[in-house]
Amino acid sequence: MVSINEELKAAKAAKAAINLLLKTATTKGVSATLRTANHAAILNLGSGGALNKARANVGIAISNLMHGPPTPEKIDKAKSTMDAWIKELEAAKP
Repeated sequence: MVSINEELKAAKAAKAAINLLLKTATTKGVSATLRTANHAAILNLGSGGALNKARANVGIAISNLMHGPPTPEKIDKAKSTMDAWIKELEAAKP
């Protein structure tokens, strides 16, 4: 497990990386950042709650984005799930 603050940092970095996909082709840095965020979300999955639902949704969206070309639909889905994840993380911060 990682702390909420570390998870939030990974989420914000992934959101910035996803925004880069709109401007450039996928790079190693973007992929590494997305993998880190996906790992943080999956590691912290628990039982129930809005935060866990957001973690599951972002894990699926990032996985879809990383496998195959980053289509506008995949990018939009990842961005919206990332926003929901960040919102839930900020609400859960101690």
